[in-house]
Amino acid sequence: MKDRDVYEELRAPLMRFASSLVGPNDAADLVSEVIVAAIQRRPLSSLENPKAYLMQALLNRARSRGRRLDREQKAVARLRAIPFPQEHTEVSDPGVTDTVATLPPQQRAAVFLVYWEDLSPSEAAKLLGVRPATLRRYLHLARSKLRKHLDE
Repeated sequence: MKDRDVYEELRAPLMRFASSLVGPNDAADLVSEVIVAAIQRRPLSSLENPKAYLMQALLNRARSRGRRLDREQKAVARLRAIPFPQEHTEVSDPGVTDTVATLPPQQRAAVFLVYWEDLSPSEAAKLLGVRPATLRRYLHLARSKLRKHLDE
């Protein structure tokens, strides 16, 4: 039996199970992620019980998604709790402001807390609920993007 045959045979039950875990809108993505990851490890046809293996993989991936979404929601709540300055500070190059606006939220938050609020990276990391090394990485990525803009 080929991987394609195994997939065709199990597609409907996998989709039903995934729908029960993450809802019908995200089920196809979840199944695709699991199938691709499984095939990268070994052929589906080599599995002793492909259905059980893939169902467990779906459950594990759904749990991981749930934990990630929970962390993201908590981070967003922490970011919303940060008081933003009331006064408007002029930036000499409006392109810098536009570039900062294109940064991912974590990088924008890191830049704001460290450079605007004058917090140490450790304090900013604690406020955002990340490790100091993670916050320093956000700052590094943000500075790299800003440097590219300023060099243009």
